[in-house]
Amino acid sequence: MQISTLLQDDEILKFQEELYSYFETGYSFEEFLKEYLIEMGLDEVQITQRSRDGGIDLMAIRKGVGDFSEIDTTHYYIQAKRYALNNKISVSKIRELKGTIPFGYKGMFITTSTFTNEAQIEAVNDPSKPVVTIDGKALVMSCIDHQIGFLYKPIFSKKQLDNFLKRDTNVNPVINSNLHIEYIEKLITKNDIRARIVSIPSKIMEQFNENQPSVKVNINNDKNYTFNIVRGRNYFGGVTTFLKEFSLLSDEGTISPKKSKWFYDKENATVKIYLEELND
Repeated sequence: MQISTLLQDDEILKFQEELYSYFETGYSFEEFLKEYLIEMGLDEVQITQRSRDGGIDLMAIRKGVGDFSEIDTTHYYIQAKRYALNNKISVSKIRELKGTIPFGYKGMFITTSTFTNEAQIEAVNDPSKPVVTIDGKALVMSCIDHQIGFLYKPIFSKKQLDNFLKRDTNVNPVINSNLHIEYIEKLITKNDIRARIVSIPSKIMEQFNENQPSVKVNINNDKNYTFNIVRGRNYFGGVTTFLKEFSLLSDEGTISPKKSKWFYDKENATVKIYLEELND
């Protein structure tokens, strides 16, 4: 459930004003956005040279999936404006950003204020140079939902606790009997499932032999598989049967991401993975 949808417009507006006031300068806003964009899943986020006044403020990429990861990588040129709420982003600012975007790249404009209608239209009117616009309201709602800079009064939920205990039922006995084992937690994502792959945590990958083509994998102390190791991309191939047998992928193509805990059993040369359902 998204907490931000439970708030009234005047509450969101108050949070916008507080967020704007928090950043003393445009530079501090850029520093925040660097961490924010990483949290949102972008890679290689960097702040550009601050002497480039009027140019882009940050750059980032969103990596593709599977064998198409290089072809499918999206590059972003990002403009950041710490503006008061009554200072709207005009269409000229969008055009200036578009003027810096190379062919095949995308723009992103993030502000603490709002955009004029003309600016929003200009952002999407050229498919070759689209600009993603994120205004102060959208930024605040995103921060609320991802618990970035916002605290909440806790409420005890028996249902939530029941779900938590049920989720860990399959893995707790193993963990309790192997307290010395350090598990690596990761999400088996929608992108992985669409590409019929499973990304390998780097701490697991580095334990394989350099020329090892495949590895035994045990799921939930139940089923055993042998997965191909795709080096360079760091993922398991040949996983479609596993995805379907453990309900991450249905025959109709429905995708169901799951949390997982990993460790490498060196003695038996086996990767052990424990799956957990995602809570609603």
